[in-house]
Amino acid sequence: MKNNNKKKVITFFISICSTLIIFTTWLYINDPLQIFHKQDENKGLVSNARHQVLGLIDNYNFDSIIMGTSILENSSSKESSKILGGKFINLSIEGSDFHTRSIILEYILKRRKLNKIIFSLDNYGLVEAQVSDTSNFDFLYDNNKINDIKVYISPKYLICSIYKSYCLNNLDIDRPFSWYQNENRRFGGFENWLKSKNNNKIKAIFKEIIKITEKIERGEKNIEKEYQKNLINSQQYIDKNLIKYVSKYPNTEFISILPPYSRIKYAIEAQYHVSKFKRYKENIRYLVRQSQKYPNLKIYGWGNHEFIDKIENYQDLIHYHYKINSWMLKAIKRDEGLLTPTNIESYLTTFTQKSLNYDLFKIRDKINRER
Repeated sequence: MKNNNKKKVITFFISICSTLIIFTTWLYINDPLQIFHKQDENKGLVSNARHQVLGLIDNYNFDSIIMGTSILENSSSKESSKILGGKFINLSIEGSDFHTRSIILEYILKRRKLNKIIFSLDNYGLVEAQVSDTSNFDFLYDNNKINDIKVYISPKYLICSIYKSYCLNNLDIDRPFSWYQNENRRFGGFENWLKSKNNNKIKAIFKEIIKITEKIERGEKNIEKEYQKNLINSQQYIDKNLIKYVSKYPNTEFISILPPYSRIKYAIEAQYHVSKFKRYKENIRYLVRQSQKYPNLKIYGWGNHEFIDKIENYQDLIHYHYKINSWMLKAIKRDEGLLTPTNIESYLTTFTQKSLNYDLFKIRDKINRER
């Protein structure tokens, strides 16, 4: 009797182990995310960049990267290579703060010699020192290849390992996570924003503009009680998630851009979020000082340019037309917008004045007429 029970336990154990081996082998061979090996070119890519980027890093040929958020997802790798030299790949991840990108930067820089990195200095990293929860993907970028299989323990990817079309899309490796093809209706002017007034993003923008202008009319300003503490924290965050790599990899050029958000966005900051706007400018000054310490760091800003005043270039407060992505590459090539100790104060003076002078109430009145 005891022998029979023992045999049953052994049989059960062998069965479980065999199933796990077959299951793991199946996932390894099919591997829709290309974590373990490159698939055929026509297999497609997964649109979840936090999971898919690992496969691009490990299996594709490049010596330079674009690493930003949605504001750089529309940048062409081919155009970047042609204008700036090298062989670029766009690894931009929507909504990625500096912390998220530092996890991936750490992984890449330990494995590849990069010539150039285009890095976006988005406000929620530069000012807010945002740290997102990365537990659903950060294990992909550690030193343990075995635990990468965890990403496939989800219904979506399990189905995809059988039916590739379930999660694989025909994404262009030139700019694999771009969105410009599908979101063009709100470009072209404020009238197109009004036509999309039932869109959740536009509704939130209109609500914010009305709320902020009402507060400004009452003489209210948002002033932080712990400004100095927040300033120190944000600069420590910049050091930990960007400057660390700038100093450690002196042969890699870090082309860091201040995204040219719409003037409306900057006007809201300058006219109401006073402390935040002040901290934003102080952190730009800080980065310019760091660029003198580290010659491989360059800071570019175009907040004094007229194109950010034109609503037709934007589909919301921050997302600009893909043509501006091309323009920025050409501007970087000719060093237009390069911020240095010589020009930083004049740049910030013009930027501040334009932001303070922008008529938010005129925009508010247009919104109210259409409500």
